[in-house]
Amino acid sequence: MRRLRLVVIACAALILSSCNTNPNYIQAPFNGSAAEIEVSTLAPQQPRFYSLYIENKKISFFLVKINGDIQAYFNACRECYPKKLGYRFDNGALQCKTCNVRYSLEGLREGIGNCCPVCLKGVLHKNTYVITRAALLEGTKFF
Repeated sequence: MRRLRLVVIACAALILSSCNTNPNYIQAPFNGSAAEIEVSTLAPQQPRFYSLYIENKKISFFLVKINGDIQAYFNACRECYPKKLGYRFDNGALQCKTCNVRYSLEGLREGIGNCCPVCLKGVLHKNTYVITRAALLEGTKFF
């Protein structure tokens, strides 16, 4: 009986942990005034997702290298953000986890569409992409 109870508890824990819709992203290096992310390891056309805590809110965002240019976006859009599911990268496109709308990476900068990711302002300084605390705070409403 005890063994059966342990098996049931283990199965329940496995099921509950596999239903987590919020994946753990890379912890962005944050010094209190800015997130500074090394970009030399970014693969072209492959978004890399990050998260950090600022003012007790978990902010998630991604960087992507498109034609040698680094772009940053919050992992949220202005329409679906209340669900707090963000995007996934699937078959070369970003896909909203809420409404399943897909966006090509090359079209992100134009921001056309209801569910397009919200731009995150940052600057490239040598091999480091710097996102200020103020820019990150602009997106707290989405999280």
